[in-house]
Order: sequence, then structure tokens, then C-alpha cells
Amino acid sequence: MAIDLEKIGREIRKGKDIEDIIEQIDWKEFENLCSKILEENGWKTKSNFRFKTDKRYEIDILAEKGNRNLLIDCKHWGLRPGKSTQLKYAAQKQIERASELSKIKFLDKTNKKMNTHPIIITLLQEDIISEQNVFVVPLFKLNAFLLEIENYLG
Repeated sequence: MAIDLEKIGREIRKGKDIEDIIEQIDWKEFENLCSKILEENGWKTKSNFRFKTDKRYEIDILAEKGNRNLLIDCKHWGLRPGKSTQLKYAAQKQIERASELSKIKFLDKTNKKMNTHPIIITLLQEDIISEQNVFVVPLFKLNAFLLEIENYLG
């Protein structure tokens, strides 16, 4: 099912809470919404990017812009009390995927090595945080994160 960003916008303008709206979509729609936001910000995306080194790996979204690759894990859960253990585990797994992906030579158009950054996008959370150098970005702050990405990633 395709995400209707205009419908979501109308619901927000009617006063509905974005968290309530987003909770109504399933995990695949959530990933599609994340991809759309990235694409609206000029990123090229590949969903369910699979690769193999010693093991098989999958990245929910691989986004590319300039000399950057974002390795995105979309978590269709909110960070409420008790989720910190899950967050640490998800960050460790994302670091592992990024490390393995770095074994594959990614070059930009000028043959420079691409900078890869593991990111987790969550459904609900208050602030953008860093967990083990993996940025955890709430969906409703994804656009702002992308607009200010240089401030976060340097």
C-alpha cells in the first residue's frame, strides 16, 4: 500500500497527533514513508538492500547523496521505558552491518570512497540521539535531520 503524504498532512492540519497517525501504518508503509522523505531531500534510495560478506545482511534503506551513504534500519516501535536494551541491540546490529558493508568498495562519481553512516529511524521518540555513534532519529524529525546532516555527521 502506498503512503499518501498529502492525506497525512491533512490529518495533521486537522489537529491529529502525528504519532497517532503514524502508529496506524504497518512496518512496510513505515519504511516506504522513510524512503519518500529521503527522496524528497534529494537522496537516492534502495530498499531492502542485501549484500554478502561472510554472512548475508540486509539494510532496510540504503540512501546515497554526494559522497555519503546512510545505512538505515527502520524500527516501527517507539522508545518508551524499557526500550533502551532494544535500542542498544539495534545499534550494535547496525554497526555490524555498516562494518561489513565497508568491506565492499563504494566509490562516488569522482572515485572517492563513500562515507557510510549507520542510522536508525524510529516511530516515536522525543529527540535525535546517538547510541554508540549510531544516530537514532524519530520519524517526525527526519526531515530536519536531513536538512542539518552536516551538523550531525560533520
